[in-house]
Amino acid sequence: MRRFSILFLIGFAVSIAAEEVSSLKIWNSKTKSYGDWSEILKQAEEYDVVIWGEEHDDEEGHRAELAFFQKFTGSFPASALSLEMLEKDQQLILDEYAKNVIPDRQLLAGSNHWKNFASDYYPLVKHAKESSSSIVCANPPRRYVNAVARKGTVAYSDFSNEVYHWIPEAHTLKQNISPGYHTKLLSMFQADHSRDSEPKSNLPGPENMILAQFMWDQGMAESISREIYRSGRKIFHVNGRFHSDDEGGVVFRLRKMGHKVLVLSVFPEGKEEEGDFSKLGDFVILTKGR
Repeated sequence: MRRFSILFLIGFAVSIAAEEVSSLKIWNSKTKSYGDWSEILKQAEEYDVVIWGEEHDDEEGHRAELAFFQKFTGSFPASALSLEMLEKDQQLILDEYAKNVIPDRQLLAGSNHWKNFASDYYPLVKHAKESSSSIVCANPPRRYVNAVARKGTVAYSDFSNEVYHWIPEAHTLKQNISPGYHTKLLSMFQADHSRDSEPKSNLPGPENMILAQFMWDQGMAESISREIYRSGRKIFHVNGRFHSDDEGGVVFRLRKMGHKVLVLSVFPEGKEEEGDFSKLGDFVILTKGR
């Protein structure tokens, strides 16, 4: 009964998202002016990948994400959905779901989903299936990223051979890092250690945490690149905007791989200065927030 209720509510949310999210503001960094969805879709024609950089708890941002993906698949029928929120060892399950081997309720019963997967990301996956779009589980499994955060690349020596199918090679983690990205990460993780006077001996060191971030970035970039070469489809990829703002980790790595990337940065109005919009992405989408 509970699963039926969840599916009913999600179906209702999908129908709402199909309507235009009227309160959004869309900033075009090329024209330095506000525009609409059609400008994004027009530019997307010339790109391999469109990255939607979100804030994970932005409710209106999630509704806009689904509304845009519906427009995206309408404009580019042979496309693919790539998600940071799905890990590479889940790919078989998602493939089975896309082929109707398992039903929606069995997909949602999985224990390895983000806590807001059912409400915020399952509608994207469901629409991908309904529109015959490929579904790409983009992220390396969190348990191996956490191991690198604790031990650094020496953790790779503990992994079984099978794990190497799901993670990037260790030597790639420090390659293709955008200017200033390491500095930005170092500042963030050092702040985590010095935020208060409590001892931080239980926290991984900043450099290992940076390596873990690089592992996510490289892993997602490889997943997207592999799908482009495998299927030739245009990709709609969703990640936290830290991975893609200001030509961040995933974007820079994809461009170094030779792919054309269009970046959307999506966040509640008032969180960033308008003068900084153009460096965040090709388009900035302002929501009303939570």
